[in-house]
Amino acid sequence: MHYMLLIYGDESVWANLSPEQISAEMGAYFAYSEDLAKAGVLLGGDELHPVATAKTISVSDGKQKVVDGPFAETKEALGGYYLINVETIEDALAWAAKCPGARYGRIEVRPVVMR
Repeated sequence: MHYMLLIYGDESVWANLSPEQISAEMGAYFAYSEDLAKAGVLLGGDELHPVATAKTISVSDGKQKVVDGPFAETKEALGGYYLINVETIEDALAWAAKCPGARYGRIEVRPVVMR
């Protein structure tokens, strides 16, 4: 079963970290990614650019509307994701709990529809 681990956090936290702290946090993510890969469950994952770079599009009555940023106002923003292949939701939750982002934000775990 494929699961998406969606990493949400407060972007302002990252903006206030020193270069050394950022390096340590990124090192934690690199180690986590390596652990996923070594376990054979990693299918993909990436960090996303800040939410200020996002655009949201909708189409109503055939007309496109583009707005800057995310559609919903929220303190926590989607900062990245991992796509993993594990047997159960419990396995996915166990991996999500190990994600560095779980220490200061939230990890949303969602099953992927397989067709």
